[in-house]
Amino acid sequence: MSQFAFLQREWSAVFDAAARAEAAVHADPRTACFYARRTLELAVRWAY
Repeated sequence: MSQFAFLQREWSAVFDAAARAEAAVHADPRTACFYARRTLELAVRWAY
């Protein structure tokens, strides 16, 4: 279960990026950073 499951219903695009970052954090940290940044960009775009 993802720590970001609460996002899935309302913000599926943000959830997808966050879940990918979470899944890659140990196997490929560089990829995890990419998806973490994408998650933040999507959230900021939604806010503004």
